[in-house]
Amino acid sequence: MSLMFSNMKRSTILAWTLCLILILLATWQLVAEARTWLDLPFIQMLAAFFWGWVFPVLFGVMGALIIARQPGNRVGWLLILPALAPTFMSIVEPIFAEPPADPTAFYWLLLWVYNWSWIAIFFPILLLPLHFPNGLPPTPRWRWVNWLAVFMWALFAFVAAFQEPIGPYPLDPSWRITNPVGFLSEAFFNSVSPLWALGLIVLALGSVVSLIQRYRHAGFVEKEQIKWLLYAATLFGLAYALYTLVQSSLPGEYGDLLFMITLPLFPIAITAAILRYRLFDIDIIIRKTAVYGILTILLGSVYFGTVILLQTLFGEMLGEQSTLILVISTLFIAALFSPLRRWVQNAIDRRFYRSKYDAQQVLAHFARVARSETDLAALSGELLSVLTETFQPQSVGLWTAPSGEGLPRSE
Repeated sequence: MSLMFSNMKRSTILAWTLCLILILLATWQLVAEARTWLDLPFIQMLAAFFWGWVFPVLFGVMGALIIARQPGNRVGWLLILPALAPTFMSIVEPIFAEPPADPTAFYWLLLWVYNWSWIAIFFPILLLPLHFPNGLPPTPRWRWVNWLAVFMWALFAFVAAFQEPIGPYPLDPSWRITNPVGFLSEAFFNSVSPLWALGLIVLALGSVVSLIQRYRHAGFVEKEQIKWLLYAATLFGLAYALYTLVQSSLPGEYGDLLFMITLPLFPIAITAAILRYRLFDIDIIIRKTAVYGILTILLGSVYFGTVILLQTLFGEMLGEQSTLILVISTLFIAALFSPLRRWVQNAIDRRFYRSKYDAQQVLAHFARVARSETDLAALSGELLSVLTETFQPQSVGLWTAPSGEGLPRSE
């Protein structure tokens, strides 16, 4: 027991130590590069700030929180690894600004680690669905996904160590130097690349399918946890689907902005699910997101349709555009908001939250009866009917206090 407690304590100390190092290094990097970031366009400056500070700090803190509460849960370490890699890469990048005249052994080692360190960002994120939420695959049969990831990582590290020539890929593909231990040609690398890409597809599909199987056989609490991850993934996918539809009319920086907005949802949702912080609110969050997302699309369509229609009519009548049209359209949308919101919410409740919708309808009917009913016996019977239909208990009883007595009796 004491050994287990000691291991848990060591894991927690190690996790928070790595998190503190991440925060210090990311902050130091932020201060060191702040002047160069200020010269960038606004969205590029946000991207530099996101990847240089927000990404490592957020993933590191969320991973440390999980490890502190559940030291044996691998999900915490799978969040910390993607935070360590970009911090390491940003620190060593200045060393590879140009090829060295006489590289040392340490330089070769650093270059080798740099060339495969990006996998430490990508692979842990791919493996998160496999280990979420308890840190283990759904069944031992799914361990092959972990072994495939280890094999692919080792294969890439092997090729990166012995390729000829070698350089800081993908930082600066323009310069290459002779690898003293290199014997793998570029042709070998090109022949292995399709197999490695196929393994990457299998790895991603296996991890996602394992989560689907876990959900099908999960209990109530575990299903609620998985919903948090699926919620973040859905918002991420919808954001990029929306950007794909309108990217022809928007600069590419807006795609990066959507990525920066939606990616933090993953560590936040994962941590909330594993630590069970407001776990059972996920259905409310999904419902509200669906309602206001659809409402925004409908109101936006109606608004722009109204503006175009009125501009056309007023333009033909008056021969000019009028700001009054914008005022009328805005007032029309304001008047339409509440009834349209109720309609969308009722439609979603009827389709996806039928039991909740039915319960609301029953309670609304009882409220109407209670306002007009004066017979106590009829009202008691209606109340018992409502309780039975809404909660479906095995038995139900009603206690009322007769007039002139303080103690209740059963009916």
